This record gives sequence, C-alpha cells and structure tokens, in this order.
Amino acid sequence: MPSRNPLPIKLSPRARLDFADILRFTGEAWGHDQLLAYRDKINDALLAISHNPQLGHRRDSLPPTHLVYQAGSHLIVYRPSVDSLGIVRILHQRMSISRHIP
Repeated sequence: MPSRNPLPIKLSPRARLDFADILRFTGEAWGHDQLLAYRDKINDALLAISHNPQLGHRRDSLPPTHLVYQAGSHLIVYRPSVDSLGIVRILHQRMSISRHIP
C-alpha cells in the first residue's frame, strides 16, 4: 500500500553525479527541450518511489536491501528505509548494475 507521506529523497554523491551526467549528455545529444523532458521523467520516478518505496524490483546481483526502478532508459537503484529513500545510483539500462554498485 502506498505511503500517505512521501519519504524524503536522499541522493548519494554518486547518484547526484549520475543525474548531472545524464542531463548533460541528454542536452548535448538531443537539446534543451529533451533535457527538460528527461529531467522531469526521472524526477517523476523519484517522486513515485518516494510515495511507494516498494514499486521497485529486487535483483539477484544486488544486496536484498536494494531495489531497482526504471525511468526511461535509466535504472534508479535505491534503498528504502523507515525515514528516507536513499538513491544509490542512476544507471543506464545497458550498464551492468553489479559492476557499479559497491
């Protein structure tokens, strides 16, 4: 059941860098309008999982505390807790998750 109050979202330093890199690449490759659209898609995904942390899926290659949620061509790897939503990484779907998660 979705939570009534969204969990605060806490991006790790690496997830912040991932997000910035994604937006920079998108802007350079497809322009400012697409950058804004993709930023909104990722932000919407973050908001969705903050309202319902169990939307993500488990992966055998990750610790059981981690979940993965798809946003466009990217995967948001996160750890829900009682009081926050820890965003570990935001990776392209073609990347090996297990190679990029400590």
